[in-house]
Amino acid sequence: MIDGRLRVVGKGGKTRLVPIHPRLRDALAAVDGYAFPGRFGGHLSDNNVGVRCRRLLGGGYGAHSGRHRFATKAYASNRDIFAVQQLLGHSKPETTMRYTQLPDDALRDAVFGIA
Repeated sequence: MIDGRLRVVGKGGKTRLVPIHPRLRDALAAVDGYAFPGRFGGHLSDNNVGVRCRRLLGGGYGAHSGRHRFATKAYASNRDIFAVQQLLGHSKPETTMRYTQLPDDALRDAVFGIA
């Protein structure tokens, strides 16, 4: 963690700093060593973390569906697709739009906003 942000290494080795919620920040600060330690030192591979998430969540849900849920909730909180794009590390907003669902009140707000 760097100044309340998490260092994320994405596809292609691209590194970015992502702000994290204070509750997650506090939980990570309490971890001694790796948050997802491997059996033989170091940390788990991303695939192994995904397997554990699917096993823990059940019902066909996993880390990737959690990513979709995060994108949808983040978009609903401020309706800023570009901010969500940066958080997810996408190069194009069109990719981010596939990750987000339109909030229930978005269409109503668009119609009522022109009155």
